[in-house]
Amino acid sequence: MKKIIGVGACVLDTLIEMDEYPKEDIKIRANNIFSSGGGPVSNALVCISKLGLESEYLGLLSKDSSGERLINEFDQYGVKTRNIRMVENTTAFVSYIVLAKKSGTRTCVAHAGNVPDDPSLLDFSMIKDYDILHLDGNYLNIALEAIKEAKKHGVLVSLDAGSVYPNIEIIMPYIDILIPSEEFALKFTKQSNVSDAIKKLNHMYHPKVLVVTQGSKGGMYLEGDKEYHYDAFKIECVDSNGAGDTFHGAFLVAYLEGKSIKECVRFASATSAIKCQKAGARIALPNKDEVISFLNERS
Repeated sequence: MKKIIGVGACVLDTLIEMDEYPKEDIKIRANNIFSSGGGPVSNALVCISKLGLESEYLGLLSKDSSGERLINEFDQYGVKTRNIRMVENTTAFVSYIVLAKKSGTRTCVAHAGNVPDDPSLLDFSMIKDYDILHLDGNYLNIALEAIKEAKKHGVLVSLDAGSVYPNIEIIMPYIDILIPSEEFALKFTKQSNVSDAIKKLNHMYHPKVLVVTQGSKGGMYLEGDKEYHYDAFKIECVDSNGAGDTFHGAFLVAYLEGKSIKECVRFASATSAIKCQKAGARIALPNKDEVISFLNERS
């Protein structure tokens, strides 16, 4: 079985469901409030597990109730946790997310906590047993050590480049599967359109795979030097939180199955679309049979 290991943000999300985003300086009741694990790499690993491949999180978590909650949820979804280390006297990465039903949008306020970015506390030797190392630009010191181990053993390195985090350029030359958001691509390359941005990223780093996601507009990918657009599936969006994380996880699953880039973006778009029709970045994730059924209905 193909296997994927991830290093990146592991977040405890509090999600607040409302009809629309509230005005300032008022008191208002929510339709629902619930908590869930989150983070780009973490959600992608859950998606990968639900789609039938082995996944594992490698990193540090706070040694408190929040850290225990995050580990327990990984265990619930089948993500391996044997190489997580708990750090005492630290606080977890947390976020508060308002889901606006009418617009189908989400607004996130996060605090990164103080779990250290310290690779000396971790063992990276298991990376050699995996097919892909998946990153999201968080915990760059740990990510760099993981990259060194991956490159030593021919393990592919994937990056979910959602935002331009400080110093993220130091890992860019090592990325084999680069899937940035439109926001990242434009800001990082200082280009005004996605076509120019994807060309510049390809010229700068020459990754094996390069896709730029554009949310409900679909996205763009390269095959050779040719650019191709792909469409997103039209759905009634309930919760877009975690849609990009889902896309990345599903794309990697399809890629390891030997699918073409065109097939990978279609499979990933379908998985993300299914997720967006329900609230929750993890509980709404489909299994592979559900994705195949969704695609067959739209073929």
